[in-house]
Amino acid sequence: MPPGPAASAPLRFRSTAAPEPLVARSPRMRQMCGLLQRIAASDAMVRITGESGVGKGFVARLLHGQSPRASAPFVSIACANLPDTLFESELFGHEKGSHTDAKETRRGRLEDAGAGTVLFDGVEELSMAAQAKLLRVLEARSFERLGGSATLQLAARPVAVSGTDLEERVRGGRFRADLFYRLDVVRLHVPPLRERRADIDRLATFFLRHYRRLHRRPLLVLTPPARRLLQEHSWPGNVRELRNAMEHLVLTAAGRAVQPEEIHLGEGAGAATSLRSAEEAMLSLAALEAAYIRQVLRRTGGNQTRAAQVLGISRKTLLEKRRRYGIG
Repeated sequence: MPPGPAASAPLRFRSTAAPEPLVARSPRMRQMCGLLQRIAASDAMVRITGESGVGKGFVARLLHGQSPRASAPFVSIACANLPDTLFESELFGHEKGSHTDAKETRRGRLEDAGAGTVLFDGVEELSMAAQAKLLRVLEARSFERLGGSATLQLAARPVAVSGTDLEERVRGGRFRADLFYRLDVVRLHVPPLRERRADIDRLATFFLRHYRRLHRRPLLVLTPPARRLLQEHSWPGNVRELRNAMEHLVLTAAGRAVQPEEIHLGEGAGAATSLRSAEEAMLSLAALEAAYIRQVLRRTGGNQTRAAQVLGISRKTLLEKRRRYGIG
């Protein structure tokens, strides 16, 4: 494998399975990406962990796209939506007449995956009975369709995605320890966004460009105060929250230069705001005043005399405030 990029350079991956770039400037993400590169070509079972919204499914597709299996299918199974009554039929398939609704022979998801990758998304949501059946398949690397006698080989690489509490579920007897160790050969942990702040700016820029093209809107530029706001936010929803905030911004921004007050953030913003100093709070009030002046100027078509009347200030005061806030 060629030597990795310099520590100051962003690490980018692109693949047919995951067309978006994974930009990693932060040390935690660079470490995770380096491990992904080292294991991609192997057949080892992988478990991808992390909080909700960090992009675990994205990393799974990236792993598939970096592997020799990239041209084969990528099949994702949502374990939370898989009741016990459908587990075997969905995964293994069934022969015609094997049960009441089996009007014809149907291939299962494991068979559909071929020599590609099969992702068990939310594996911690499987019932104990389903866990036992999955364990047998992973150990034998084979399965049979319901009602069938032919043994089919599991050629796909299994990858599991789980939250951060799977070990706790094992200790509490809600998840089989033997299945846990079977899945946990190699672990890729995706850090939360608050622990990879060096990546926030590039991620925000990427999403702005992506949604600008998608919605055919003008290109937006984040002002320094807007970038600071993104850096200070706690991001409880992780990358998903950032992506949604940037799409909302593309759809609602009034001008090209984005100001902090135009960025729609969730409840996590309140916690960050409560920790600001009195000086920072005053800066926030100034930002609100600047935003209001911009809005009035837009509504009056840039007519300063009319804008000053609406604002209840003199034209001279308006000019002074425009210079102070850098309003062009």
